[in-house]
Amino acid sequence: MTEVRIATMSDAAAIAAIYAPYVLETPISFEEIPPTPSEIARRVSSTLEDFPYLVFVDRGQVLGYAYGSVHRAKPAYRWSVETTLYVARQAHRSGIGRALYTTLLDLLKRQGFHSAFAGIVPPNEGSVGLHRSMGFSYLGTFREIGFKHGKWHHLDWWQRLLAEGPPSRDPIPFKLIRQ
Repeated sequence: MTEVRIATMSDAAAIAAIYAPYVLETPISFEEIPPTPSEIARRVSSTLEDFPYLVFVDRGQVLGYAYGSVHRAKPAYRWSVETTLYVARQAHRSGIGRALYTTLLDLLKRQGFHSAFAGIVPPNEGSVGLHRSMGFSYLGTFREIGFKHGKWHHLDWWQRLLAEGPPSRDPIPFKLIRQ
């Protein structure tokens, strides 16, 4: 059985295992040291206060995760959200990213967010294809913004509008709509 569900602390080791190769072997994440499962559990717990943190599970195995986070800290940015998504390398191109993003974007919209943003370190045609297919549009590139593995890397920014017009209220913290 496959499902997309809210992450729990017991998913932390699986999430850490998915994320570690991206940290160690690629510039896709600008982290340089993979977070421990206990650090991942802390991040999941704190994220779930305000944003969804989801996992994709197939026959009991976590194969991907996605979450929302603060895009910028200043008050006028509160209707904008940053999205993050990682899929286990052996499960790429199997619909997991689409399943996670479909649920994540729906929840973010229900919370009252206006714009979702995603950063992609090029080249990453798989991520670009997924974001395009999910309605994201390319905005621009921060050139040479991260230095990792002995060279500079760019960061492309993508956006998807979740709502139109002015907001009628502040976004609702995820902990209040989880039920």
